Amino acid sequence: MRAGTHDGRTRLQRAVARGFDPGPEVRPPVTFVLPPGERPDSLPAGGLGVLLPTYVSRCGEEEHSAMAAHVREALAEVRAAHPDLPLTLWVGMQYGPGEYEEAVRRLRWLAGAARRGTGPATSMAPPAVAFAGLALPGPGKLRTVNAAVRAGRDRGYAGWLWIDDDVELGPRCLSRIVTRFLARGCTGAVGARLVALPRSTPSSQVMDRVSGCTVPPGACPVAGCMLVATAVVAGGIPPRRLADDGFVLFELLDPAAGDPLRDLEVLPDAYCRTYRVGGARDTLRRLRRSLYSHVTCMADYPRATAVRYFRDVLFHGLWPLAPWDARRGPVRGALRWAVKAVHFGWFCAVASGLVVRGLTHRPLRSVAWGDEGAFRRPATVRPARA
Repeated sequence: MRAGTHDGRTRLQRAVARGFDPGPEVRPPVTFVLPPGERPDSLPAGGLGVLLPTYVSRCGEEEHSAMAAHVREALAEVRAAHPDLPLTLWVGMQYGPGEYEEAVRRLRWLAGAARRGTGPATSMAPPAVAFAGLALPGPGKLRTVNAAVRAGRDRGYAGWLWIDDDVELGPRCLSRIVTRFLARGCTGAVGARLVALPRSTPSSQVMDRVSGCTVPPGACPVAGCMLVATAVVAGGIPPRRLADDGFVLFELLDPAAGDPLRDLEVLPDAYCRTYRVGGARDTLRRLRRSLYSHVTCMADYPRATAVRYFRDVLFHGLWPLAPWDARRGPVRGALRWAVKAVHFGWFCAVASGLVVRGLTHRPLRSVAWGDEGAFRRPATVRPARA
């Protein structure tokens, strides 16, 4: 059931939902950048679309070149395992005021590097991994995701593989994910195990310890590295969603199944690494946005879906509202209960605030993201130059 419908929702859910109104989707102008001599209709049909979203001010040209080369190297492992599977790497480069020319210039360089880095140097045959660049005004990752899905709508992709620009992919990470996705019949979502490395700041260290005590019983793919069936995102992600992986989770969660997360899978042997947010301000802003994502998703989807998410994922261990978690012993269970109790209090405050906003006709229009610190990847990959 698509988000935003009223079927199966309670009055309380609708009251909370009225407190958040980001407005209709903004479809920004998009400039396509392809390797020299190629046209949009020359992109391969079928297979997978691979999306690397980023933005001009995220980092310098060398870092952008390195991250694209890193993804291409991982996709080469996919090609080795599945030589007949078409792959198209889409790089979404968002720009701010005065950055349009730079965005196009960087995409042209990446397109040229993709062309030079694949196949015999004297051959003009299409590369093993096709390349397509999208330059569009920001901000917002979902803008890039939706633009890429629209651009690839006629290519017949079986799925979309999303990779954040700050992750380091482990050996055969993408190959394992793709293999499992194909074995599932190209349905649902398959993700990598995300290893979040703490930074040196006290807030990052605290978040690392807390998160280790609140892992849900069923792992859910995260947008840092996730392969999703095209059917799930074919209509785009609505503006009401604050996180792409949250949208995928609620679209695929089946409240009537014994395992409500059966269509969502995380592969333990496919891992990627990234850094947690840095300072206290960034941490609080990210937690706040995450809470608003939880609350608005639970307000927009049917009650049965919201209840299963509340009990089995978000607040699992918060007895008596959810099952007690004794998987790691009574001490860990009590610690989890305490953390979830604090989390629940903040959750209720956010939901109550949205109810008040809805009643007073002052809905919240946007929620700020976090992590304004310096761009940092776990490993530095040397850019591939001709």
